[in-house]
Order: sequence, then structure tokens, then C-alpha cells
Amino acid sequence: MHDILRTMSYKAQRKRAITVRVPEARLKQVMRARRIATQSELFNTLLEEEVEKMAARKALEAAAGKLTAKDFDDRLL
Repeated sequence: MHDILRTMSYKAQRKRAITVRVPEARLKQVMRARRIATQSELFNTLLEEEVEKMAARKALEAAAGKLTAKDFDDRLL
């Protein structure tokens, strides 16, 4: 019942909401390791990091096969 009410309250703010079950000990462990105070902040941080990873991967895939040896500075390697 609590999950249904929480989902309904989120739906009022956004078009869609999801419910995820994560063991509290695991959640608290990650929050302590990252020095994050709230679950909301943790989720937003993790989502932002994932979006950044996807953009970086997309850029790498776009550049794959297009770079030549002349594009690299050997002094930095």
C-alpha cells in the first residue's frame, strides 16, 4: 500500500515513476562511500554519471576508425 501511495504522489509531479527495491544496507553503504546524505541525491548522481558515460561512449564510437597515427602526439604516450 505504501508503494502505491508513493508512486501516486510521484505521478502527480512527473508523468511516470518507478519503484525499485534495494536492500537498505547496500543503499546506505553506497551513500556513505559517496558521502551523499539523501537517496534522491544518490539516484540523481548515479543517473547523471550514467548519462555522461553514454555520451562518452557515443563519442568514442563516432571517432573509432577515423583517427590516424598523425592525430596522436607521441610525447604524451
